[in-house]
Amino acid sequence: MELKANIQTVLAGIWMFLSFNTKAQNYDCNCRQAFDKMIEKLEANYIGYHLTKIEIESEYQIRKSEFKALANQTEPQNCTKLLQTFLSFFEDGHLFVSEYPKFSEEDLKKTKSEIKENIFDVSTIAGFSESPIEGYWTDGTSKFAVVKNTNTKIHFEYAAIIVEAPDVSKIGEIKFAVNSSKNTWEGTYYTNSYASRYVKVKPYKDNTLLSIWGGIVWGRLQSKEAQMFDPNATTFQKIDEKSAVLTIPSFLIEAKDFNKILLDNIEQLISIENLIIDIRGNTGGNGIYFGLLTAYYEKPAQHVRGFALSSEDNIAYFEKLVSNSKNDPYVSVVKAMKEAQEKIVQGPDFGPLELKPEKTNIKKVVILTDRSNMSAAETFVLYSKAVSSKVITMGDNTGGVVDYNNVNLVKLNCEKYGIYFGYPTYTLHDKVVTQGYNKTGIPPDVKIDNAIQDKIAFIVKYLKETD
Repeated sequence: MELKANIQTVLAGIWMFLSFNTKAQNYDCNCRQAFDKMIEKLEANYIGYHLTKIEIESEYQIRKSEFKALANQTEPQNCTKLLQTFLSFFEDGHLFVSEYPKFSEEDLKKTKSEIKENIFDVSTIAGFSESPIEGYWTDGTSKFAVVKNTNTKIHFEYAAIIVEAPDVSKIGEIKFAVNSSKNTWEGTYYTNSYASRYVKVKPYKDNTLLSIWGGIVWGRLQSKEAQMFDPNATTFQKIDEKSAVLTIPSFLIEAKDFNKILLDNIEQLISIENLIIDIRGNTGGNGIYFGLLTAYYEKPAQHVRGFALSSEDNIAYFEKLVSNSKNDPYVSVVKAMKEAQEKIVQGPDFGPLELKPEKTNIKKVVILTDRSNMSAAETFVLYSKAVSSKVITMGDNTGGVVDYNNVNLVKLNCEKYGIYFGYPTYTLHDKVVTQGYNKTGIPPDVKIDNAIQDKIAFIVKYLKETD
């Protein structure tokens, strides 16, 4: 069948470049068993499957049959790629497989040796092509050069090479090796201990931030000599007497660090009239932003309860969240699941979001978005617009990973390779199938053409013209 041929073509590419590390690490995973376990957990626990089952069932069963056959042929080191490709059918970024390897010291030493055997001479880096991922990058402590591969012994298109690090012995080592696939690059990432795991890599924010699966963010450097910076750090910058930019590249940082930036700049924050919040490159994280909302809060955000699915795994998940505090949102969903006559029940009961507003001079809030914005970054947009008429969004549509939320992880029988299946446990509201955002993302109020280089300047001009 055409589907099988297409998938085999995809897997052929990934098998080729993963041959770099197949000898080094001892995989103990049977991919067919992992696939069967994932299907069992998906069908038992994933609310998105049950809400759309009537419409998708025929195509889903065909796809499942095709991938079962492919799983029988798939080597352990390529299993995560296969499983992730299967899950793309649902177009839900909160539905995924992820690797948390637990390789032995012997395996790690073999991988380290193989990487050392293919050490890169960083002095030979002379330039880069126009590929958006090529160039110099930093994670805040090390520098990397992403280059086109010219080593015929290693079968991949691009490699991230360590060019500066606290441990100088690592200079020249490969950090990740990837092939291009549409607008994403995917392949193998090596941890500091030399464990390998499957990743996807994608540039955002006009190719100035590089998002790597696992919550890793790199920031672009203009040259190898450029000063390193923390690409995850929240920053505040005054533009003029009326306006300032709050840049939030990630919601995965500690809440205390985020709040410290707000407190350190509180005098300027409460005195400005125009607050530009740049969340481009922010792929989500945790709800650490509620303190920020108080700077422009006007009214409560009304919460519409979504749906959840009654299952053993989901009951166990929600029971861990129950605190028995007043108005606990999870008590009702656990009770409903245990008493359920039907599998689909109402989700957590959060009630309206009510905050105590801070006294500020803020009149306009612009949230600058792009396609990277997912999950918590999207709920930040939705909450901001719900609590304040001062908020408008500008830029591009968000990524569309918000209809199904709060991920639970379950193991898939691959101890050493550490493959986990992640699935969301409830829906954003009760109409996500017909009125959700996963298909399109959240559209901005004002679209900014991607060709415009300085989007902050565009917003400042817009604010002046609409004042």
